[in-house]
Amino acid sequence: MLSSILWDYDGEKGPMYWSTLSADYHTCGDGRQQSPIDLDLTTAGEIPVSFNYRSIPIALLNNGRTIQEKGDDGCTLTLDQRAYSLLQLQLHTPSAHTCNATRKPMENHQVHRPPATQALAVVGVWVKPGDEQPELASLGKTLPQQTGEFVNGAGTVNPLNLLPTERTLVRYSGSLTTPPCSEAVTWLVMTTPIEASVQQIELFHQILGNNARPLQRWGH
Repeated sequence: MLSSILWDYDGEKGPMYWSTLSADYHTCGDGRQQSPIDLDLTTAGEIPVSFNYRSIPIALLNNGRTIQEKGDDGCTLTLDQRAYSLLQLQLHTPSAHTCNATRKPMENHQVHRPPATQALAVVGVWVKPGDEQPELASLGKTLPQQTGEFVNGAGTVNPLNLLPTERTLVRYSGSLTTPPCSEAVTWLVMTTPIEASVQQIELFHQILGNNARPLQRWGH
């Protein structure tokens, strides 16, 4: 998410120093349920979550740290009998979460919030090399190249097609992976990756660079 304080993924404003850049970021250093983490797939299950997604206009922002697609109130997920509206999609290269301490080349985050609350639920989807991914192909045609650049109204994207058909997932309570690193975020990380071509992954990585926070010691 956008922040008024400049932070980055390396150097003197990188993750090691996030908690010192602003008092608002102290949770990045003293939080006890920080994300991302190395996932234990033995805890995965078919958690009852339903997706009510539709095609939405492509509206891409390059905020200097990720490419994010604006969400739509008409796209929702239902979890624990509560509806969450899709706020945005974010892309990370390499993946934020790992399995056996191994990162996938890419991870898609679909960020949701119920109306009139600050609660967040984030769906994480790994991306591995394979066949070309149609929705990423649509996004890739109009990627904003420069920080602050916004591309609007160049086709549509359906977030449902960025989910795997097999939806076994790991659920845990964590945090935002960027400052202010706020906690009490419900993470729903799919254990089955989707595929994208090597060329697609390279295209996104060229623009995003390495924008994954180091693994955190959850519960320390």
